[in-house]
Amino acid sequence: MKKKSNKDNPKTSTRNLVYAYLTIAALLVTATALVYWINHQQLQPSIGYSPDEIERPVEPSLVCMVNDAYMGKPQIPVPVNGKTYYGCCEMCVDKLNNLESARIAIDPYSGNPVDKSEAYIVLMNPQGAVAYFESEANYNAFKKN
Repeated sequence: MKKKSNKDNPKTSTRNLVYAYLTIAALLVTATALVYWINHQQLQPSIGYSPDEIERPVEPSLVCMVNDAYMGKPQIPVPVNGKTYYGCCEMCVDKLNNLESARIAIDPYSGNPVDKSEAYIVLMNPQGAVAYFESEANYNAFKKN
């Protein structure tokens, strides 16, 4: 009497195929999560900010103008139409070059659009978020409200 091998059993073949697909899916999910985590870490500000640094003007060259984040170190300068913007990575450089919306912010006080290269930029919280104002006067009026 001949013994059946696992190759001849359709249930075993199907089960092995399912395990193979599940393993591949798990690897893809893990790889995607790892890539996301690495990219997310690169976009985070390099340091935390103390309360006495909050609500202070910041140097534009230290801001990623795509992520609207104070990075605490010099960013990549991106010249566009005679103005200089700053980004933290090549993706940001591409956006600043190609998307006008990446170069414009809304002044929180006046509600008017403001060119990020000409804005009065202020660190707003310990996580590094910045706000763009048309002028120091608008910022001071915003603080009073």
